[in-house]
Amino acid sequence: MKFDNRVTRLTGVETPVVQAPMGWIARSQLASAVSEAGALGIIETSSGELDIIRKEIQQMTQLTNKPFGVNIAQAFVRDPDIGQFIIDQGVKFVTTSAGSPEHYTETLKNAGLT
Repeated sequence: MKFDNRVTRLTGVETPVVQAPMGWIARSQLASAVSEAGALGIIETSSGELDIIRKEIQQMTQLTNKPFGVNIAQAFVRDPDIGQFIIDQGVKFVTTSAGSPEHYTETLKNAGLT
């Protein structure tokens, strides 16, 4: 069955399912499998450490060429420039959790992220 709805059009996925950014679980191995299955894999950022997040994003790009996103878990952010960091990594889709996204919304939208 082919899906055509707002989620598939905005994210480029085949199936309108978005994986939950479960802390310490939703890393590149899980997220890439979800993306490869046609849904939207999400990398979580509970560590708050940009080096770890960069490594996970790099692993994602090696494991899949399908769409994926990154979740910014506000309660765990250690670097206030994480939004720009994610943009610089080439990520096209961001979700937020554990706090208000208002600090990142303008930066992400101006960069064209969904």
